[in-house]
Amino acid sequence: MKTKLISLVFIGGIIFSANAKEVAIKKHLFEQKSSQIEISGQVVGQDDGMPIAGATIYAKGNKKAATITDEKGQFKLNIPENETHLIVSYMGYGTLEYALNGTKDLVISLKPAENVLDQVLVTALGVKKSSKAVAYAVTELKGTEFTKAKETNIANALVGKIAGVNVSSTATGPNGSTRVIIRGNGSLNGNNQPMYVVNDLPIDNTQLNLPGIGNGAGSTRINVDRGDGTSVINADDIKTITVLKGGTAAALYGSSAANGVILIQTKRGSAQKGIGVDYNTSFTFETPSITPEWQYEYGSGANGKKPTNQAEAIAAGRWSWGAKMDGTDVVQFDGVARPYVPQKNNIKNFYNTGTTFINSLALSGGNEKATGRLSFSNMENKGVVPNNDFNRKSINMASNVNLTNWLKFDVVAQYNLEKSNNRVTVSDAEANPNWGTYMIANTVDIRNLSPGYDENGVEEAWNPVAVATNPYFVVNKIKNSDTKNRFIGMLNVKLNFTPNLFLQGRIGQDYTDYEFFGYIPKTTLNNPVGYAQGSRMKLSNLNSEAILNYTKKNIYNNFSLNALVGVNSRTTLRDETRVEGSNFVLDNFYALSNLSTLTYSYPYGKTKTNSVYAAADLDYKNIVFLNITGRQDWFSTLSKDNNTVFYPSVGTSVILSDIVNMPDWISFTKLRSSWAQVGGATPDPYALNQSYSMIQGGHNGQQLQGPTSSRVPNSTLSPLTSTTFEVGADLGFFRNRLNLDFAWYNRATTNDIVETTISNASGANTALLNLGKMRNKGVEVLLSGKIIKSENFSWDASFNGSYNQNTVEALTDQLNSITMATSVNGYVTITSDVGRPYSIIKGYKPRVDANGNTVYNVSGGSATIAQGPLQELGQGVHPWAAGLSNEFKYKNISFSFLIDGKFGGSLYSGTDLYGTRMGLTKLTLDGRESGLPIKGVDTNGNPVDMVIAPENLRTYYDGLRNISSTFVYDASFIKLRQIILGYDLPIQKIKGLSRLQGASVSFIARNLFILYKKTPNVDPESVFSAGNAQGVEQFGVPKTRSFGLSLNVKF
Repeated sequence: MKTKLISLVFIGGIIFSANAKEVAIKKHLFEQKSSQIEISGQVVGQDDGMPIAGATIYAKGNKKAATITDEKGQFKLNIPENETHLIVSYMGYGTLEYALNGTKDLVISLKPAENVLDQVLVTALGVKKSSKAVAYAVTELKGTEFTKAKETNIANALVGKIAGVNVSSTATGPNGSTRVIIRGNGSLNGNNQPMYVVNDLPIDNTQLNLPGIGNGAGSTRINVDRGDGTSVINADDIKTITVLKGGTAAALYGSSAANGVILIQTKRGSAQKGIGVDYNTSFTFETPSITPEWQYEYGSGANGKKPTNQAEAIAAGRWSWGAKMDGTDVVQFDGVARPYVPQKNNIKNFYNTGTTFINSLALSGGNEKATGRLSFSNMENKGVVPNNDFNRKSINMASNVNLTNWLKFDVVAQYNLEKSNNRVTVSDAEANPNWGTYMIANTVDIRNLSPGYDENGVEEAWNPVAVATNPYFVVNKIKNSDTKNRFIGMLNVKLNFTPNLFLQGRIGQDYTDYEFFGYIPKTTLNNPVGYAQGSRMKLSNLNSEAILNYTKKNIYNNFSLNALVGVNSRTTLRDETRVEGSNFVLDNFYALSNLSTLTYSYPYGKTKTNSVYAAADLDYKNIVFLNITGRQDWFSTLSKDNNTVFYPSVGTSVILSDIVNMPDWISFTKLRSSWAQVGGATPDPYALNQSYSMIQGGHNGQQLQGPTSSRVPNSTLSPLTSTTFEVGADLGFFRNRLNLDFAWYNRATTNDIVETTISNASGANTALLNLGKMRNKGVEVLLSGKIIKSENFSWDASFNGSYNQNTVEALTDQLNSITMATSVNGYVTITSDVGRPYSIIKGYKPRVDANGNTVYNVSGGSATIAQGPLQELGQGVHPWAAGLSNEFKYKNISFSFLIDGKFGGSLYSGTDLYGTRMGLTKLTLDGRESGLPIKGVDTNGNPVDMVIAPENLRTYYDGLRNISSTFVYDASFIKLRQIILGYDLPIQKIKGLSRLQGASVSFIARNLFILYKKTPNVDPESVFSAGNAQGVEQFGVPKTRSFGLSLNVKF
């Protein structure tokens, strides 16, 4: 509900009238005239149907007949009996001349104003402010941005829409995690993602399991992404999403808000006649968007020869090092001879056409005493990987009750049930269906590998390396499933002591109960005893707070004040049981109780943070604004002597166009600046003290205890501190038809918690220290405009761009670099180095001598390039990003598209590495006919001038795995991200549809085309981990493009 900021307020027969430049007090005496009639009604927003409180209403012919709407958007007004029109207005919305036509009970819809520079924004703690008063960068997106082209994870819908917000969806399927980074990474080891707040309640965005980028250790684990906390948000329930970017914007949230805050407000009910019904349905289908451009000249085999028997065919199952394709019959892995021809559709033939079917039904209604909204949603997703599916059922409820004029209750709750089957293992080969699908020899039809097992259920061999599992065996026999029950609810009680003073208390909880079970059967070639893992996790986030708020217009000499003080207590709990083991005793009975060897662990953590905070917003004539906040946090995870931190912020903004006469073409000018300190990355529970657990198995029957960690405890740890300074400007041109939002920021993170290696003579291997320092500097630009606006046609356009320069300024006295992750077989590592950006990709280039000659390892008739020293090859995070959106409307038809891009980052492609080793990439065509000439020196400095014969080429190209730079590419890209073609049915003109309030149908498409890229054979966004180690791709789930239809009907 919109809060009154600039309005007419009736108190004791006095009207306080405020506008953007002055505050005037006018006395008015009411006189009842016999010629008057009483009308009543409600004012709602045309964009969302929500009540508008504080809207001004007066009779066109008699401005003295005036009133404002209450918190329900309702009003009563006495007007002259012969009056024909009302004038209705509210800040952030257009002014409407409403024809009465003899109706006394009215529902008036106000259209959002074209001037986007004067809106009401939701800020920290749910406080609503005029955009003029906001001294920091904030972006608000309406729910309509998400309801037509829906994503299974709502965070993915933010891609390309907000300057300074870097969104990366992982290559783990539609039910995987999403990484959202605002203004760069601020912590080396800690969480870099923002805080999420839904209906003023902080929620848990825990990523339940991040797949590692290294080896699967013989598949002693199932390397899947189990999703994150934002997957529970139903797009059809969203009213607004507001992104608070800077420290000043988020400072009131304290230690959880160092990386920014994403505020999500869901829809509420409104007073109306009868019950409103809102039905949304959408159906989309998805297909892989990128097919590798392999070479299809030379087929399966080795040393330039075709397989001549089944054994040779299995040995060459992954190799395309054979002869030139000629169509003759050649024996394959199963002993059957088939034509030696290219199989260009293996990707298409293995993956399914995925589908997503979403249905939502919402009921809403109410009266002047109570309003409510109840919605039901069901999402059915079938992934492109066979037998992978995901279902989410949601119930959302919101209710507002006015018991009296001074006591009000607000209740919001949602329950989600999520079920997933066969989340996809990524990275290493075993249990990863993508590995074999991409690496199969190019003359073998992948469908011949189906079903992947023989009559006894044993995996059917297709290549000599058992870890490279038959992809059909993976999808048919290696299983996992998980179930998540989640409840998010909040009760808010508001006491209005006076029109200026209220006390608000709220308590809410986010509770998750999660179960996972997965197994690899004993019929797997690489793991003939079998393996299984299971876990049960309970997550709880309990939040309670009380706020006392005072507001006074014209408190003194044209100054207005809004001040609040509050207390907050937040308790988090993670209670988990993990079990894994091997060696199934009974055949075809896949349960943990059927394993002969079991290992248990019990991760547990409970934290509590108590806080007090205060904020004051002062403005002078609605022209000059000052915002001050302060928050003190006390942490249970810190020592008693060092357990509290204070977080201040200050910001100011000036409406310069209300002070200085501007040229006619400059309609609005606002300058702003702010400074803030915010905390983050508090230590894990019990990191300050040594803890012990039972040692599995004990000794001679005696149960023993041992340290739970090889890390030495540090009782002096404290949270990191993020200090941000920001300046910016909001400009409007040509009667605000063109608007510019600019921001420059400098964010320094100090006291970062860094894990450093210590001497094992201490009895430990590592220690946590407050020594890390990182800086992010950047600029953000948002340019939007109404290019064309006429009675029947309009064209709106928006461009956002951002640049973030990240620098690691300090680690420890002993370290200049820390390793964040290592890829499969150690071909590249992801590091953070002093003086360089976060998430550097390090690997190896060819070794050269002092004269610049390439050094070779020569052996017989072949050679490989000698490996040079470890060095920087690129950065895994893009510093540049941009998005361009356009929307065209002609009468009832609308068309919009979104183009976005990222620039400056790099990607190490494990897919291209292995494709080269197997002879699949076009790079390997060099030398196939007459050999590959090389020149340089050998490791002893002797000249090398030779031709590697075709039969020895595999050794040369296989050796490129040690030359990482070969497979590190510029990951810059430009994508056509989204297209929507919509039609609003003219229900007023269609017989039989008069009871409808609205109906629309849309054609939707997402991730259509890559307009520009430099990464061969893979999507440049194919990183499969949402963790801090970015820049590595290896056999993730293919990125998809989707097409579909969406229908919305309102009764």
